[in-house]
Amino acid sequence: MLCTEYWSYVSTRAGKDPVRTVILCAPSESAGSLEAVASFARESGWMDEVERDGGVLLAPVVADGWDSAPADLARELYLQARRDLVTPTRTSIPGRAGGLWAWETLITLVGYQDGATHAAAQMVAHPSFAAAYVLVDGAAPDLAIGNELSDHWLVPQASEAYQVLNRQVSVACWLMGSSCSEDLEAHLRAAGGPSWSLRVSPELTGTDPALAALAMREFACHVIRWKNGPDGELAWHQSRQEFYLDGRFEHRVVELGFNTYHYGLHLPCGMSREDVRGLPLVISIHGRGEPSYLFADKNGWEALADETGAFIVAVPDSPGNIWSAERDAEVLERLIDDVADAYGCDRTRVYATGFSNGGAYTCQQASSRPWLFAAASPWNAPSAEAINGSNMGPYFYHPSFATAGYEMPFFVCTGDSDDKGVTDRTADLDVLLPPNGCARENEQVWDGTNCYTAERGYTQGERLCTRAFANAEGSVRVCLTVARDMPHGAIADEARAAWAFMSRFKRSAGSKRVEEV
Repeated sequence: MLCTEYWSYVSTRAGKDPVRTVILCAPSESAGSLEAVASFARESGWMDEVERDGGVLLAPVVADGWDSAPADLARELYLQARRDLVTPTRTSIPGRAGGLWAWETLITLVGYQDGATHAAAQMVAHPSFAAAYVLVDGAAPDLAIGNELSDHWLVPQASEAYQVLNRQVSVACWLMGSSCSEDLEAHLRAAGGPSWSLRVSPELTGTDPALAALAMREFACHVIRWKNGPDGELAWHQSRQEFYLDGRFEHRVVELGFNTYHYGLHLPCGMSREDVRGLPLVISIHGRGEPSYLFADKNGWEALADETGAFIVAVPDSPGNIWSAERDAEVLERLIDDVADAYGCDRTRVYATGFSNGGAYTCQQASSRPWLFAAASPWNAPSAEAINGSNMGPYFYHPSFATAGYEMPFFVCTGDSDDKGVTDRTADLDVLLPPNGCARENEQVWDGTNCYTAERGYTQGERLCTRAFANAEGSVRVCLTVARDMPHGAIADEARAAWAFMSRFKRSAGSKRVEEV
């Protein structure tokens, strides 16, 4: 139970997309009542910045000052607000009944003066809680707690193989004014975060709204802590506008019924339309509530395409930020037709992969329209019961898949600490092995010692373990891969492993069988 009042502001732009939560720790003199914190939020400019960003602002009341505030106030406040708050129009992704989606990966903690000191103490003690920190005119906290083990905000029960100290967790922080102590700066630099993750500006001080605008627009609104491990991973992400304008993707649309589906197409870096003719196509499908402008950088497909020059990537957006087996049944075929007509992709080598709801949709598409794809790789999909009980469709694997006679190689990924997906997909083997001519006794184990090695380009290969099942000819056609210490997230090594598997296959037009390339 939260032990303090708080003032909140929800942007009029908040709706189906995930929102950034900004927690504002006002100075004690401006945090003694709801009226005082609301006034500070307006006068400091943070309410305007949250409105512009489409986020949510939380400002706790500390009537007796920050010295008396609970050490974990920010975390408790976030957990309470994500349960309580709704979007202004009650418009949300399906299944949330108008509830705001305050994503764990998009939290910014801001503090001024003694509020900054409190926020800095939170940062040192629980560095993985927020994606970004902005500290203005505060004092350096006690840094000794940095030598304690991380409590792993994203995976509380991390394995013994993953044990790090708080001071070893990278933090994205902008130190301003008197917050710029040498000790705190050295503490943050020692964690070895990305070069952009620490900014030090002693000349920036006070509560001018221009400071909030600078901090939000040039820093905080671009920082994400991907949910891909016990303490996550800092990354710089594009805004929606940047995604559509920077040229990294070519943007196209296809129509189905009364719906328009936008999709981005990424050509390997340095390659033209003529260069990519004849390349395979990977369709990377976002999860529920995770639009492509955020999803595109999540799992490494675009970076792998740039590295290898071996395929092009399509990242489609769904209406309402959710995929449905019935409404969206034909859209991938239309997308493939569009890419083939405009870019000349190899239609015998089209691969579907998706995350969460996109993983379930990948299974639905690959099992109901197998002639479109040479292989599929669903990641972190929810249970079949969750799919059947929602508006995502009446099936997980199409009932006809078992008898239609189509081979469909599958590379299934999941996380061992996923609270939203299924961590053990062994039951899927009853569906996937027979159509691919595989048997449980023909099982191999691939891991970081014999497959996912540094020599093959893997950077976290020790986290992956695959049960690989071969057919009678010894060809591996079905894989179940588990990522250790993985919540509902993904790492680029999964894309590398999935591509190594899927790229082996092609399906000639009209064939129910796949061939090994």
